[in-house]
Amino acid sequence: MVDRHPAPHPPSLKIQLTLVFGTLVVLASLVLTYGLGEMLRGRVRADAGRSLVLVASNASQVLAAGLQANADIVSSLVRRPELWQGGLASPQVRQAVDLIHAAQPATMWVGVADEHGTVQSALGGLLEGQSVRERPWFQQGRAQLFVGDLHPAKLLASLLPPQASGEPLRFLDYSGPVVVDGRHIGVLGVHASWSWAADIIGTVLPAEARDLGIEIFIFNEAGNLIYAPAGQSQKLADAGVRLPSIPPGTVGAVVVPWYDGAAYLTAGMKLAARAPVSDLGWTIVAREPADRAFLEVKEATRQALAIGLLTALIGSLLAGLAAHRLSTDVNRMARAARDLEADVPNARIPRTAGSAELQTLADALGSMTQRLVGARNALEHQVRERTLALEAANAELGRQAQTDALTGLLNRRAFDPLLERTLADARRNQRPLSILMIDADHFKRVNDAFGHGVGDEVLRMLAGVLRLRLRATDVVARFGGEEFVVLLPETGMEDGLRTARELIETIAGQHHPVYGTITVSIGVSTCSDGTTRAADLLRRADEALYRAKDQGRNRACGYEPVAPA
Repeated sequence: MVDRHPAPHPPSLKIQLTLVFGTLVVLASLVLTYGLGEMLRGRVRADAGRSLVLVASNASQVLAAGLQANADIVSSLVRRPELWQGGLASPQVRQAVDLIHAAQPATMWVGVADEHGTVQSALGGLLEGQSVRERPWFQQGRAQLFVGDLHPAKLLASLLPPQASGEPLRFLDYSGPVVVDGRHIGVLGVHASWSWAADIIGTVLPAEARDLGIEIFIFNEAGNLIYAPAGQSQKLADAGVRLPSIPPGTVGAVVVPWYDGAAYLTAGMKLAARAPVSDLGWTIVAREPADRAFLEVKEATRQALAIGLLTALIGSLLAGLAAHRLSTDVNRMARAARDLEADVPNARIPRTAGSAELQTLADALGSMTQRLVGARNALEHQVRERTLALEAANAELGRQAQTDALTGLLNRRAFDPLLERTLADARRNQRPLSILMIDADHFKRVNDAFGHGVGDEVLRMLAGVLRLRLRATDVVARFGGEEFVVLLPETGMEDGLRTARELIETIAGQHHPVYGTITVSIGVSTCSDGTTRAADLLRRADEALYRAKDQGRNRACGYEPVAPA
């Protein structure tokens, strides 16, 4: 029987080769596009992640330094027995309370309570005569130096003006025991406004970072939100926003979903506490919208895909004209495509001698590869430029973090490690070393009478005199408020006092058309033996400074140890 339905003829070899070759070209284009896109995505993520880690690290360092600086102020005051010997309500104590507020504008309340918890002296008289016995800062501060985590204002909520941001008033607590002659007589407490954190974040976040949508959040040890940008802290905390879940072992930044459902490139950094007492367990988190972070990658991927699809179409059309000579050449081109997929150095689509059509196809694919590589190189260049700009901004932040903005002198953060190194060299080489602690006399009167602008001119004048009159090897720093400190290598007590008196005479000779003249008091301490510590030098100079003020100001006093009774 004759089969009336013969099998259909298979497609011609030309058609088959055209279909096969066209498919290969499309796949090669897609593989190249995908491979380049993933490679660029990885590089952009790494570069953006490093930038976020730098931002979070800088914020962590500056916040930790601020916490420790406030704790050090409390620690320094409670260890001055001469301040407390006149009683907790003496004029000296009230002056010290005012000085703390002047040195730290974020301080909202400073007070001293007796051993029963009754406030004896306080900033502006707030809470004087009232009991703070049940407050954590009093209970903890009776035994040791205490730094308390963020909490809402209680007793002071109705006594202080509301926040400009509209958020509830919240405090950080600093306290310590006041002990005189071995007897506990009270507790010094300081409430610092949480607006301090917003000021810190504003200084450590470069304008370039804000333009990229980078934001900083702070979470406490329990993972609860305590700071968010744009005055959203309380609103988001009430909504239950918590620390994002970052996979354990993550190095750098990772894309995670946030409370608003959007994905963000996120980097977390633990608070770099300077001492256990100020380690509150905070986590500082920097984030950047993932869409912003990978915007350049998406654009490059779209361009690469369009080029790849156009090239694939051209290749498929040309393949039909030269299918009978393509077998060998297709294999060569497929191998080259695999090399390109594997990112083999110097890989390229080879030219063939089989036909003009195949040479055209090879040239088109080669041109596509060059454009894709060019697009990748251009994007890498943009990424490098952005990274360099952020690194430069962070380097400038590092310099600013060690320099007093008003006077241009070193600040305490930069001075303390320098003192430690210089003191170690002096002890090792058995050479003298002295410290001058300088304080402007009646500086508060200048501010009250002429305004803070004139007060700033006084501080800049003092800084200029110190720079001009001291040696190149001496180190000058602003210690806070109207207080300066000078480090004098190779200088004993006698030379230190002579230098101090010369400075006093020079400063007293300066005349200003507004405030007239101003004087300073100076305390001098000297490294006396191989066991003297930096804290001892500073404390002794501070005690000598207070003695100079007690003796009438506008004078210098050297440290004189108190003879044992």
